[in-house]
Amino acid sequence: MNPITMAADKILNGITALLEYMLGIMMIALVGLTFMQVILRYVFNNPTSWSSELSRFILIWLTFTGASVITKYGTHLSMGLNINRFVSGIWSKIIKVVINILIMTTLMIIAYYSWKVTMISGSRIAPMTKIPMYYPWLALPVNAVLMTVYFLADTIKQATKHEERISQ
Repeated sequence: MNPITMAADKILNGITALLEYMLGIMMIALVGLTFMQVILRYVFNNPTSWSSELSRFILIWLTFTGASVITKYGTHLSMGLNINRFVSGIWSKIIKVVINILIMTTLMIIAYYSWKVTMISGSRIAPMTKIPMYYPWLALPVNAVLMTVYFLADTIKQATKHEERISQ
């Protein structure tokens, strides 16, 4: 592995570690808010008006950030098809790279249009929390870009792998 790839891996691993900590904090916040709302509603009969909206926003970020992290690890749900069973060598590498390029293209389109939607309708204010809708809407373009970066790194690794490693 060359020094540039190693440096990029360190950076991406650092970003992934930060995202994993953020996921933990968001999960704790989501569970805490939900628990608080249940106690306030059913024990004290005095629910809050804002906690379900904030929980929804946290869940949106939790979902898309989680998708970014599992993209890094390559653990998204996928069909159990092993390309190496049908083709080997250079064809396997080409198929994997083409698939990654198609996925990156799709993610860039998603990032572009979700950014446009965020900029158009993000200035609205959430009714209960008074949070600008930019914040929950940014979850999709930000994480689509992160997933694109992870796929780019994987594509570079796939393209620079030696053929004998692919067939293992």
